[in-house]
Amino acid sequence: MKKDVYLQNKVELKCTSMKKWILMLLALVLCGVTQAQNAEVTLNNGTFVKGDIGKFSFNVDNYHEFRIKKTDGEKADFASTDVKEIKYYNKKVGEWENWIPMVAQMGLSMSYKENPKLYKNPVFLQPVYEGKNISAYIHYISTATHVKSGSIYRMAIMFYYKAKNEDFARTYYLKDNSIAGIGQKTMLKRYFKNFPQIKEVLKDLSMKEFRKDPAILVKKLDEALK
Repeated sequence: MKKDVYLQNKVELKCTSMKKWILMLLALVLCGVTQAQNAEVTLNNGTFVKGDIGKFSFNVDNYHEFRIKKTDGEKADFASTDVKEIKYYNKKVGEWENWIPMVAQMGLSMSYKENPKLYKNPVFLQPVYEGKNISAYIHYISTATHVKSGSIYRMAIMFYYKAKNEDFARTYYLKDNSIAGIGQKTMLKRYFKNFPQIKEVLKDLSMKEFRKDPAILVKKLDEALK
């Protein structure tokens, strides 16, 4: 009798162990599938598309069209005008990012003009500060530095701001790991010339602090506008 009970317990233990292994394998498979799906696209018509989008395939320069490999293996093409939002998983930082299509300025030099040159189509910007009166965004820009031995290509981050009373985002800083130029505060005053409060904000803000987190300028300006 004792032997039968022992054998029964042994069989039950073996079955339990097998179930655990099966569950672990299933979890690993599901984890792999989830990891491959690095994007969730919300379309303007309310539908959702999940799948995989290539890195820097939708949020650089004037890119406004992209391709997504859906969970069923099929590929679909979309334009920024079709999309309400893209949730993209940034594997490098291990976080989900929100990218939204916006009408935005092209380049940095003419940001102080009332009507600067804009991208022909909405491009994808990532909100980094959403304020009551003014918000900050980023967008990737490819840059090239030409030297005697050739050209050095970089991926830089362009910072934008958008005021509530404007229908497009303006550029105000290009973060490209190059040496900071002289007179940046003067240029920032020009870029934010429609906000008299910018002078006081810049007076209390060190450029070292600004370069570390350019969005802090928009945050402090938004606080000054309240």
